[in-house]
Amino acid sequence: MSIGMTYPPSSIDSGVFPSTQWSIVLHASGGADTQAWAALESLCRQYWYPLYAFIRRQGRGHHEAEDCTQGFLTHLLATHGIARARPEGGRFRSFLLIALRNFLTNEWHRTQAIKRGGGLTPLPIEFETAEQRFSLEPVDPGLNPEQIYDRNWAQSMIDQAVAELRAEYGQSGRGELFSTLESIVWHNSDGDSHAELAQRLHMGTHAFTVALQRLRRRLGERLRLNVAQTVASESEVEAELHHLIAAVSRP
Repeated sequence: MSIGMTYPPSSIDSGVFPSTQWSIVLHASGGADTQAWAALESLCRQYWYPLYAFIRRQGRGHHEAEDCTQGFLTHLLATHGIARARPEGGRFRSFLLIALRNFLTNEWHRTQAIKRGGGLTPLPIEFETAEQRFSLEPVDPGLNPEQIYDRNWAQSMIDQAVAELRAEYGQSGRGELFSTLESIVWHNSDGDSHAELAQRLHMGTHAFTVALQRLRRRLGERLRLNVAQTVASESEVEAELHHLIAAVSRP
């Protein structure tokens, strides 16, 4: 994927960092904050696939990886494992990968009792799509499992931002416009292609180009806000954003 958009200032640049998701979780890690644990569960449910794919890259089959992923996330939530997080390692993706490594190395054989959730409530994860998604991943011997994990994480972040905007456009009756713009939003396109697509939508070329620029800006803003929910402080947002874009942009 070629990503050529810029990321304009958003609400997090106004001096008020949004204390949501991972920020809430990290700051409340020593207590029993209901909002914090709800946020952690939401993050785990959103970004389970990079964990599943990482486990598969360790040589485990689909069903074992499914069990490991569910068991790990259930165990993390049930034991308040987040208390082991440290501010200097405040990126959610980094914390999860370290915790998963420890789980696979030290705890898997001791936690068979919570396989597939056991006596605990499992997360509603759509594992039925996992095997197909994994089989469609490009094979790249130049990337190690950690780099593939980052790439999958980045793709999950982008997919989430796109899905949120697709829903937003659909609710306002602009679903067809979004579908057309989505096909070129990540790529540099010329005026001729804009004119052709605009004609299909019965729009002027200028209006179409403005709509494309607006969508690119909205995607940048949405991605930035979503990234802000996975780091511990405002100072980390820009570096994390660039890291994830670089991960998904690797050949």
